[in-house]
Amino acid sequence: MPEVADLLARDSPDTLLVAAGGIADGRGMAAALMLGADGVMLGSRLWAAPECLIHPNHQAAALASDGDGTVRQVAADIARGYDWPEEFTGRVLRNGFVQRWNGNEAEHRTVAAATRADYLAGVAEGRSDAVGIFVGEAIGLIHEVAPAAEIMARIADEAAALLQGRAAALLGPAPPQ
Repeated sequence: MPEVADLLARDSPDTLLVAAGGIADGRGMAAALMLGADGVMLGSRLWAAPECLIHPNHQAAALASDGDGTVRQVAADIARGYDWPEEFTGRVLRNGFVQRWNGNEAEHRTVAAATRADYLAGVAEGRSDAVGIFVGEAIGLIHEVAPAAEIMARIADEAAALLQGRAAALLGPAPPQ
């Protein structure tokens, strides 16, 4: 990130640098800002908000897990009928669906069209073990569903306190004048 921040400052100073990936609290935001980001994207953290259009069962399943309970895979995209290039995978919770299809992509492709309606119904109905639940490794830092405005305020306050407090602690008291 610092190298990209330097490049943007030099070649495109009006371009904003937004950090993403694993940021779910004030520590992540403070770190990203110190590395040169202008802001952060809070994917999984805002996914765990009531405003998110996801079944509460999926949020509960994710909150019961942690970052090690996720895996990069393509099974959820196959089930939904999305044919992404091979290098593009999605991170989902490890569950029965993932255990069944991860590594069995060729077989999955042969049945996906016929089972798509049931898969999509499972997403809508909150059958969390039967579908791919997209969520990032930051889920291990998330312990509750909270309103988006509360999440944003808390993370900003945490980051500000960390940036101010850590600087004072590292620099110590000001020298006498």
